[in-house]
Amino acid sequence: MDEKFIRYHADTNTYIIRRKAFFENSIKIDGNMIVGPGANFWKDLEVSGSLQLGKESLVKGNIKANDALISTRCEISGNIEIANDLTMLDNVKVGGSAICGNEMSIRPGCQVKFVKAATALELIGKVAIKEIESGTKLIVRSEM
Repeated sequence: MDEKFIRYHADTNTYIIRRKAFFENSIKIDGNMIVGPGANFWKDLEVSGSLQLGKESLVKGNIKANDALISTRCEISGNIEIANDLTMLDNVKVGGSAICGNEMSIRPGCQVKFVKAATALELIGKVAIKEIESGTKLIVRSEM
């Protein structure tokens, strides 16, 4: 892990990634992570706590976290696996599946191949989802 792109806040056990940072290897963090805009992860990203992925960030591998907020115009080539809640803001592209253990919220313009939410899946506005796990509680809202 390249130390020049990372700051650590000990009180909250949070790693803060600078904007436009890039990482060539897989990243595994024991704690929380806040990622600045335009960061690039060329392999997998795993966080034991909560993840806030900054806008226009790119993850070429898979994402694993406890909770996650994926900001606008992010692109994830692999799968997203979240233990609790997952929120995807506008125009997020996921090349694989998005699975969460509680509630998932997907905003307008998002594209996902497969989604599964244990509690509820909320779709807001026009989203492109190819397949939804059967038995998933679905809430559809117009764009606010």
